[in-house]
Amino acid sequence: MLVSGHVQACRWAVVATFLLLATSASAAPAGRRAPERRSTTKQACVAAHEEAQELRSQKRLHAAREKYLACARAECPVVVREECIAQAEQMEAAAPTLTLEAIDERGESDANVKVTLDGKLVAERLTGAAIPVEPGEHVLRFERDRDHEVVEQRVLVVEGEKNRKVVADFQALAPQPPPREAPPPPRKVEIPTLAYVAAGVAVLGLGSFTAFALAGRSEEDDLAKGCAPRCSADDVSSVERAYLVADVSLAVGLVAAAAAVVLALPALTSKSSPALGRNATAPPWLPRTRVSW
Repeated sequence: MLVSGHVQACRWAVVATFLLLATSASAAPAGRRAPERRSTTKQACVAAHEEAQELRSQKRLHAAREKYLACARAECPVVVREECIAQAEQMEAAAPTLTLEAIDERGESDANVKVTLDGKLVAERLTGAAIPVEPGEHVLRFERDRDHEVVEQRVLVVEGEKNRKVVADFQALAPQPPPREAPPPPRKVEIPTLAYVAAGVAVLGLGSFTAFALAGRSEEDDLAKGCAPRCSADDVSSVERAYLVADVSLAVGLVAAAAAVVLALPALTSKSSPALGRNATAPPWLPRTRVSW
């Protein structure tokens, strides 16, 4: 690294010395100028080198490369020419480029698009070729020929970037379908507590019916085997009492079960059809009212 820096410093010193001599020669009287120092071509080479250095300091790398190529011609002095050739290669590597593409509504590439860069036309239509761009922030404007729709993009171009792809998406300009409305959440309907109470009573009633019916049947079989047909009134009344309790329990269970269904059915029906319109039919057990106009 130290040797390379030393060589570079020596090269710059030689170029600076040559430039100083060229400037002095241009200021000397005409009679004292040597024929080669009076050459306008050599002066143009020196001027191109100076302009290239100024453009490079301004980060206008593509413009600087063109000036370096101007002072790298064969008719330029050897020292200047070698310096300009080396600097032109560096500018070629550092100068960024962009590639442009436009996408239509179908997601396909559209070449019939005009592009401007910071207000200056850079492409009448897209060809896929890279375009030179100086480092910095730029505004690209894509205008489609068939409908003059415009897409603008602001990009920050970094030194050394090559063939960075910039895509104008015209799909975003197409009208979008209206968003679908989310269905309303199902209405939470709870079964009334009284329905659970009635269901419990129905279970107890049916259980009591089963128990007393079986007990009465068992006692009746015992009487048939033991004392029939001369059983006492107390023995017969015990069987009749068991059957009576079973009958009452069955009636209570059936009534309670019907009440549980009546109380729970509205909730169960609303769960299966959460959106009840004005045409919904009222449950059959509810009273109907007529409105006369």
